Amino acid sequence: MRFVHYFTILFFICSSAIAQTDSLSYTEFLDIVISEHPVVSQAGLVRNIGDAEVQSARGAFDPRFEVDYKEKEYKGTEYYDLLDAQLQVPMWYGIKLKGGFQQNQGTYVNPQNKVPEAGLFQAGVVLSVGEGLWINSRMAGLRKAQAYREQSRAEQQLIINDILLDASFVYFDWLRAHQKLQIFEDFLENANERYRGIRRGAQTGEVAGIDTVEASLNIQKRRLQANQALVELRKKRLELSTYLWNQDQPLILEEQVSPVSTEEVFRTLISEIPEANLDTHPQLEFYRRKIEALQIEKRYRINQLLPKIDLEYNFLSEEPDNFETFNASAYKAGVKFSMPLFLRRERGDLKIAEYELQDARLELNLKDNQLQAKINALEQQLQAFLEQIEMTEQMVVDSNVLLQAEVRKFNFGESSIFLINTRETRFIEARLEQLDLQVKYLKTQAEYLQALGGNPVQ
Repeated sequence: MRFVHYFTILFFICSSAIAQTDSLSYTEFLDIVISEHPVVSQAGLVRNIGDAEVQSARGAFDPRFEVDYKEKEYKGTEYYDLLDAQLQVPMWYGIKLKGGFQQNQGTYVNPQNKVPEAGLFQAGVVLSVGEGLWINSRMAGLRKAQAYREQSRAEQQLIINDILLDASFVYFDWLRAHQKLQIFEDFLENANERYRGIRRGAQTGEVAGIDTVEASLNIQKRRLQANQALVELRKKRLELSTYLWNQDQPLILEEQVSPVSTEEVFRTLISEIPEANLDTHPQLEFYRRKIEALQIEKRYRINQLLPKIDLEYNFLSEEPDNFETFNASAYKAGVKFSMPLFLRRERGDLKIAEYELQDARLELNLKDNQLQAKINALEQQLQAFLEQIEMTEQMVVDSNVLLQAEVRKFNFGESSIFLINTRETRFIEARLEQLDLQVKYLKTQAEYLQALGGNPVQ
C-alpha cells in the first residue's frame, strides 16, 4: 500500500487549496511536499541515474564497426594499400559474431595477406570456451547495473519516505502550537470576563476588593502564556514553510492559515493498525539488490579463474550475395589461449567479492531484525498512547467538572478566586497533557507507517 495512501485513510481530505482557504489539511500539505519539495526531486534523480547506468551497460552489446586502412607509396612505387573493415556483434554469452571485408594491394604486400583483386568477404564467430563463456564483463556489467537500478529505486523510496516523516512531524508540531495558543486565548478571555465580574462585585461590596488583584494576576499569567504560545506558533509556522515550495521557489505560510483540529484528525483514524509486511520494504530491498549485484560479481570472479580460450572460425567468399559461396573449403580459423600462472590477482579479487557479499548479508539480517524490533515497539507505543489518551480525556472531563463546581460555590460565596484559578490551572494542564499525547500518537502513527516502508511514487 502506498505511503501517502496510508495517510489518506488516516486523515480526512480537504479539497480546497491554500490560496482559497484559511485551513491547510494534512493531506494537502503532503501533496505539496511530494510534488514540489527539492529533496523529492533529488530522489527522482537517483532513479534517473540508475536508468542511465543500465543504458550505459547495454552499450557493451552494441555492434561495433571498425575500419583499419593503411597505405604506403615511395618513389612512385605503391608498396601496399591495405583495407580491413569489420563489423562485430557481441552476444549475451561468450559469443561474438563477425563480418568483414579485406582488400589488399601493392607491390610488397605480405603473401599471407593477399586476397582477390575485388576483395574478400568473411563471416564468422568467436567463441570463448573458458573464461567468459557463461559470464563475462559485459554480461556482469549489465546484470549489476540492473540490480543497482532496482537498488536506486529502493533508495528513492527511502529518501521520499524520510522527507515525508520529517514533514509530518513538523505539521504535527505546528498543529500542537496552534491548538495550544487557542487554549490559552480561550482561558485569557475567561480570565478577562471573570475579572470584569469580580470588579463589579467589589464596587458593590459583594466580594472583597483583594479578589480583583487575584483576578488581575491571573489575567497577566494567561496573557504571558498566550504570548509564549504565539511565539512558539510563529516558530513552527516558519519551520513548516521550509517544506512548502512552488516550482523551485520557497513559499511562506500566511498567518491566517491554520491546521485542522486534532479532534477532526482523530475522528478519521482507522480502527485497526495495518500489519507489517517486510517482503517489499524498500530498506530491505536496497540490501537485497546489493546482495544480488555482489553475487553476480562473485560469479564473474570465479569465472576469471578459468583459462581464456577463444575459438574463431570465419567463412571466406568473394561473392557475399551468394550464400552458397560460403563453404567449409574456404575458411580462416584460429585459437587463442592465455592464463596467468599464479592467479594471484584473480584469487584476491574473488576473496574480496566473497567478503563483500558476506558483509552485505550480515547487514541485511541486522536491518531486518532492527525493523522487526522497531515495528513491534511502535505497535506497543501506539496501543499505550491510545490508553493514555482515554485517561486524559477523563481527566479533562473531571477537571472541568471541578472547575464549574468551584465557580458555582464562588457565586454562592462559599469559595475564593484563588481556588477557581487553581482549578482552572489544573484544567489547563489536563488539556495540554491531552494535546501532547494526541500529537505524540500522531507522530508515532506516522513513524509506524514509515517503518512499514510504503512507497509514495508507485
